[in-house]
This record gives sequence, structure tokens and C-alpha cells, in this order.
Amino acid sequence: MMITDSSIRIPLKGAEEGEVTVVASQIRGYGVWDGGLAQGGALLAGWEGPAPSLLFLWVTDAQTNLMQRELSDIQASSATSGPPCSFLLLVLKEQLQELQVALLASILDMKEYREGHSSPSSIGLTSPLAWTDGLVLLHSCPPPVDQHLLRLLGQSTEKSSQVRRSQRNKTSTSGSSGLQQLPTRLIQYPAAPSKGRITVTKEDLACLDAGEFLNDVIIDFYLKYLLLEGVGGSVAKRSHVFSSFFYKQLSRRRAAGEDNTPSVPDRHMRHQRVKTWTRHVDIFTKDFLFVPVNQEAHWYLVVVCFPGLDEVQREDFWSRTGGAERAAGPRAFSLRSQQPPECTKQGCQRDTVLKRPCILVMDSLKLSYHENVCRLLRDYLQVEWEVRRATPRLFTPDSMRSSSCRVPQQDNSSDCGLYLLQYVESFLQNPVVQFDLPVCLDNWFSRQQVRQKREEIRSLVLRLHKSQQHDGEN
Repeated sequence: MMITDSSIRIPLKGAEEGEVTVVASQIRGYGVWDGGLAQGGALLAGWEGPAPSLLFLWVTDAQTNLMQRELSDIQASSATSGPPCSFLLLVLKEQLQELQVALLASILDMKEYREGHSSPSSIGLTSPLAWTDGLVLLHSCPPPVDQHLLRLLGQSTEKSSQVRRSQRNKTSTSGSSGLQQLPTRLIQYPAAPSKGRITVTKEDLACLDAGEFLNDVIIDFYLKYLLLEGVGGSVAKRSHVFSSFFYKQLSRRRAAGEDNTPSVPDRHMRHQRVKTWTRHVDIFTKDFLFVPVNQEAHWYLVVVCFPGLDEVQREDFWSRTGGAERAAGPRAFSLRSQQPPECTKQGCQRDTVLKRPCILVMDSLKLSYHENVCRLLRDYLQVEWEVRRATPRLFTPDSMRSSSCRVPQQDNSSDCGLYLLQYVESFLQNPVVQFDLPVCLDNWFSRQQVRQKREEIRSLVLRLHKSQQHDGEN
């Protein structure tokens, strides 16, 4: 099976070069299930060893009809007998590990796939679909297809009735508006008439459930909130946060229609795609640029430090932070079990500090290859400088060093987005002031802070939702 950002191509057993294609935008929902739940059914009868993972796809009627025609061209007529079915159940070769499930889910949560997720539904379920949600959907199939699929999954008539009753109870207790329609808009942030608003929906809120993978909307919303009002202070004013789409747009390959002439350097072509993103801000007047990166379905943070600085400098730490502020720092942490990192504002005991133009990488798993990211950002800075300053300046690995920081690490496969957000929040609250590389931030924050982050963000969205509703009524 081949999964790309535009489609899923599924080979057919027993057919030479036969396959069916599911278009990304035609997927209404998906679920990744533990096959052990279906071991009592015909689907895995005779399966030896640990039960494999199951991939469940719910597709549109248009995709269903197209697949039925494709099947009729490839296989015997019996393959398309009976009423059409909008569900695909794929048995994978083995049980996916937790990280693999997260990676698969992150692909199926890409923008191209989510176009189908937002289609109206009378059932009102959202992806990823739980096992019980899938059974509810199978009940909607016309007979005898519904009973056939349920038997494959080991669901007896009695079990099916229990699921139906459970779903009816769920609908009645959650209210008619909860399940009768797919995600609706919760908030726009910042509120009108501010520009650059981010819309957060109920679907986006669902990715804050335990074990879910944060999507780009939640990442962008919380980063903007942190910068505008969540932390405040001088560090926020000296910082710029890029959208999660910035690096994605900067790094993508040349598309059809883009200038392919060899005379146009690659860095200029890439800069052309994002040149309007900073038309209202001179990034070289900022001390810190925060760039969220999603690489191979894993979130991490890149911080460009002092892009306007062309050499290493030393400065008086007191003149930058103020004596009272510096003196209060260690006492503020005196009740904690660990002291803040020495290179940060609240842990620094120096009279002078070193600052340098550099690129800091903060990765909670260290699974990704970072050098290409740093190279593309240097190329971007070089062209942006030429455009802004109308003078040449080279951003090289020597003049702008890159370094992976020692930062708190995640202990599961789903919290990388939360760690990215916590890195930014901690930086704004307690920034790095001493730029000896590599930067060591092991005690920057506790793991408990990250574990509370999902509920903190959820509460924030719901609080803003209530406030915006109240303002709308007035």
C-alpha cells in the first residue's frame, strides 16, 4: 500500500498490477485499530502470531462508486455484487508500534485528507475513529452488508445491539448539537478586527485528547496566543513567530509552473514563495525567530537567534535585565527541586553574557535530520537580507552556527507538538541569555508541565469561545 499526500493506492491480491486508488479529499474518516479486537471474527480466522493492526477508511459516495467500477474492471463480477459500501477495512501485515500509529495518523490528518473529514454527516463522528465509532458506522450499511462486515470483526447480533444502544445513550446525553453535525467553528483568534486570525474548530479541539497528535491549527493558535498575551514582556516584543506552514512552503520541491530556469538560484525561488509573510515586519530587528517544523510527521522547534547580528558580542548582563530582575530570579526558583539552567535569564550568575547569531534546534525526540532545515533557513535569511537591506550578506555555517540543544525529552510518541509549544513558552518566560554552544536546558521545565498542557489549551479555547459568544450576543 502506498500512502502519499494526495492519495492511497491499494494493490489487489491475485490481480496482476491491479490496484484501487482512494483520493485524499474523498476520505471522510479513518481509524487505526488493534486487530486483537477482531480476533473472534472471520477476518483474522487462522491468523498466526500477534494480531495485526487494522486500517479503517470511510470514503465518500463518489469514491465508492468509482472504486466499484475499478473493481469490476479488474476482478470477477462477484466482487461488486450487492449494494455499494463506503467502508474499506485493510489488514496490515503486523501490529504497528505506537510511534508508527502516530506517524500514520499525522499523514491522514494532513490538510489534503482533512478536506473530506469536514464534510457534513448525520452521524457526526470525527477522525481518528475509535473502534466503537467504526461499528456504529458499519450499522449504517444496507443489509446484508452490515451483518457481513460485523461478522468479519467478530461482532454478534447481541454485541451489535449493545453498540447501538450505547450510541443512542451517547447522543442523548451529549445533546443534539454535539453529534448531529461535524466540527463547527469555535473561535477566531485574535478576535476581529485583528488581521491574521486563526480559526479553531471542534475538530481541532479533538486533537487535544490524550494520545492524539497535535495539528497545525492548535500549534499556530497557541504560539500566536503566547506571543500576543500568554506571556508578554520584553522577550515577546523582541520575537517573531512563523506559521507552521512557513517551513513547509519554504522547503517543498519546485512545483509545475514555478521558474525552472537554471539562472534562478534555488534559494531565490524558495524565498519568492514566502516573501510576503514578513512584509509587515523586519525580522532583522528581532532577537528571536521561532520556526515550528514538522518533518516526517514529527514536530520540533528551530529558533533563529540574533539574525541581524553579524558577529559574537559580549554585554553587561545587568544592563539587559535590570539588577532587581536578576536578583529575583534564583529566589523565584528556590522552592523547586531543580535550579533553572545556568544559561537562562533566571539561572544566570554572570556579570557579562555572550550572544551570537545562531540557529538552535530543540527536538524532543531527536529523530530528525536537522542540517537541511538549517541550510534552508540560512538561504532564506540571505535573500531576505538582500531584499530588506539592499546589500549582500552571507549566512554561512560559520557566521550563523547551528546547534542542537539539550532539552527535556518526551516519553511517548504523541507529545512532540506539546513539547514544541512548551519550548516556546519557556523561552519567552525564561530565555537563553548565555549562548555558549551547545546550549544545555535539561531543567528548563518539568514533564508534569507538558502533561498538563493539553487541558490548559483546551480550557483556553473554551474560555475564548464563551467570551466571543458573549461579545457576539452583545
